[in-house]
Amino acid sequence: MSDTIQRFTFANLPIRGEVISLEQSFQTIIEKHAEQHHYNSAQRQLLGQALAATALMAEIIKIEGKVALQLQSPSAVKLLLTECTHQGYIRGLTHLDQEQLTDSLDFAQWTQGGQMAITIEPAQGKRYQGVVPLENSELSDCLEEYFVRSEQLPTYIQLFASDDKVFGLFLQAMPGNSQDSTSSEDKSAAFEHVKALAETLTAEEALDISHQELLYRLFNQDEVTVYPEKQIQFQCGCSRERNEKALATIQPAELIEMVQENGGQIDLVCDFCSHKEIFTEQDVMTFLSNTSPSDSVN
Repeated sequence: MSDTIQRFTFANLPIRGEVISLEQSFQTIIEKHAEQHHYNSAQRQLLGQALAATALMAEIIKIEGKVALQLQSPSAVKLLLTECTHQGYIRGLTHLDQEQLTDSLDFAQWTQGGQMAITIEPAQGKRYQGVVPLENSELSDCLEEYFVRSEQLPTYIQLFASDDKVFGLFLQAMPGNSQDSTSSEDKSAAFEHVKALAETLTAEEALDISHQELLYRLFNQDEVTVYPEKQIQFQCGCSRERNEKALATIQPAELIEMVQENGGQIDLVCDFCSHKEIFTEQDVMTFLSNTSPSDSVN
């Protein structure tokens, strides 16, 4: 199984694109959550679409750091969070209200009254977040609206997911420059041309054939250049050190009381990968003694 993302450009059209396929990483994430969540097909599809979309954004934005997609609503999707780093490491989690879920994916109903946040967090520099309301019938439509609002660039996104595989297609008009002599009308016509071809893509094609074959079927008359594949894989950033830092933000007296009330230990389970870290009372006393006052939040 191959999890890859590929960029492509057109020789004579001011448009850039990406395709992504996820299989092993998607299945791994589902399996990591299996003990806590029993995802049906519709829930898998939503999580899969969000994972693919986040990886597409991380690749197009091209920063050293990570990009996160977060959905929150008072409806079925209480929280959906997916992240992708510039190295191609992805992870994701969901908190769903089972009583409000339908058997099939109904994005508008599941997220009614909610909002979507895109967070760009470079390793060096300022963190940026853009927020848009969830007012569309598909996640892809919400993402297209985000790019139009934030970058003023026509964008088209397709997301397909089955129980065990995900596919994503991203098309975007290229930013203009002072040497660009192409008229806005020509740019608009070029984008509509490529978008119309992309709209003929079916879920069966997207999930079953290779990137190269798919792009040839769609754009064989438009001289597409496909760039080398980049590997995508699941990796969680949780660690015992991070958990210690989280516990260190709690007042020492309160933390010791928590340990004593929980049978002499604190169990921390990662929402992303379900890995459990156990901190005994001795562990807590040790790292508290090694934590300077400036390391804690009062």
